[in-house]
Amino acid sequence: MFRMKRRWRLVVCLALVMVFALAAFSQADSGPRVSRNIRVNDPQQLFPNDWPNRNTPSIAAGEGGQEILTVFEDFQGFCGPPNNRPCPAPVPPGLTGFAYSTNGGRTWTDGGTVPPIGAAQTAGHPWVDRGNPDGEEVFFTASRMRINVLGNSEGIGVHRGRFVNGAFVWEDGQILRSPNPGDNNTRPAIAAAKDGSGAAYVVYSNIIELCGNPSFGFGQIEVWRTHDGGDTWQGPVIAAPDTAENSDPNDPLCGVVGPLQVAPDISIGTHGEVYVVWQRGPRFLDTDLNIEAVSKIMFARSLDGGVTFEAPQVLADINANYENTPVGHGKSRQNDQPRIAVATSGRFRGRIYVTFYEPVQQVQVPATTQSDVSSQIFITWSDDKGVTWSTPTPMTSPVPATGVKRFWPTVSVRPGGDVDVVYLESREKQITPDPDDIECNVPIGGGLFRSGPLSSRINTFWIQSHDGGATFSPAVRVSNRPTNWCRTVYVFSGAVFSNIGDYIDTVSVGNRTLVVWPDGRNGVSDVFFAEVKGKADE
Repeated sequence: MFRMKRRWRLVVCLALVMVFALAAFSQADSGPRVSRNIRVNDPQQLFPNDWPNRNTPSIAAGEGGQEILTVFEDFQGFCGPPNNRPCPAPVPPGLTGFAYSTNGGRTWTDGGTVPPIGAAQTAGHPWVDRGNPDGEEVFFTASRMRINVLGNSEGIGVHRGRFVNGAFVWEDGQILRSPNPGDNNTRPAIAAAKDGSGAAYVVYSNIIELCGNPSFGFGQIEVWRTHDGGDTWQGPVIAAPDTAENSDPNDPLCGVVGPLQVAPDISIGTHGEVYVVWQRGPRFLDTDLNIEAVSKIMFARSLDGGVTFEAPQVLADINANYENTPVGHGKSRQNDQPRIAVATSGRFRGRIYVTFYEPVQQVQVPATTQSDVSSQIFITWSDDKGVTWSTPTPMTSPVPATGVKRFWPTVSVRPGGDVDVVYLESREKQITPDPDDIECNVPIGGGLFRSGPLSSRINTFWIQSHDGGATFSPAVRVSNRPTNWCRTVYVFSGAVFSNIGDYIDTVSVGNRTLVVWPDGRNGVSDVFFAEVKGKADE
């Protein structure tokens, strides 16, 4: 009897130990835990030893999350001929850099620049995704192409590569060319299927030749497709035609009035649907470039593998971000930049998520004037392949009327359905009490500067939803220190480039969210990486 009691006590003790161990494991797995922040590019030097600035990153990961590729704008591509800037030109030439990791992002190798395709060099605004045609992992990168980095458009370059023996190797590249040489293809995004089908899609904004002038349109959203893993491509198909309200070449207002169409993103549905979102607006009103202060988030879908697209629909009417850029952003404007992702598993399988941001009020100020109007991030979703959509709702706590800009919300979905969103937040504030003290003086082109007493202190944040986007967790800071973009070395390098860039990126793998963003903690803009592991607190 005594031995039986001892045996039962032992069983109870072991059970308690297992309960506590499982609880501890569950707590440890729930997280969330943010890794250390890691620079993915090599250390930079100041001019004339380099042309420092690495930004506008995109990221993709292998199925297991160990092999990771990121691409970004590498401003060293401005050095050397044909631009004749006296700093060392990269070899090979080009403006799109890349870095890779084979250990889940703990260490990175700067791979240099993505190679040219024939005589055309990469010209920035890159995007990357991973596919698995015939069951083998292939990484696809889309980038603008130019004969030189500031020359005429040569179309969109699509490179294919893979990891081989612990290194990333580019295998080949093709250029998707517009049939009209006067067109300018820009802002590409790419999505590749993960079902072994070999499908992949490239979307971009085509600034068409209009009124007899090259690159004069407001933006035409076009899509190319492949169904053989990128061996051949078909297109372009127009998802949304150019929006010029007057195309009569004999009219002095030809091509003057109309809304912009830029910043597209693309995703693939659970049954091969192709979904595209983009910004339509603001609308230009006259030859003096006056604009309306409103914009729209647009959506279009294809149910036949990208062969045709249905008529576009409006997802949201918003206040335009065009003239409400963070004060430290070295650019005269800021796009609205919607992002899209589809849940491929879990309770909300097939749900389409679209994220965007907008100022809390309309903003109309000159590009040289600091605006401290706050902006908020939003989400909307559809469960019927984009026929109907939820009312857009804020994802984070309310912002004050001024001083806090949340922007570039980037959405991805984990296996099982948890929704990850990463965004930047700028605290626009005056550091000193002297209103005449110029704390920020950023070049924005044409010899102009945005100057004033406010500064931009920027951090990267992550939030997560366990209920299909209905509610989100409190924000978790991903960057372990803020960056003052007014204090980051930046030399203006063309109207389409800037110190912060134009977007950030994230990809969800297992219970990890992998994040890349531009960061100025070293005095120049670098691309940094971190992972968020585990779930957000309920």
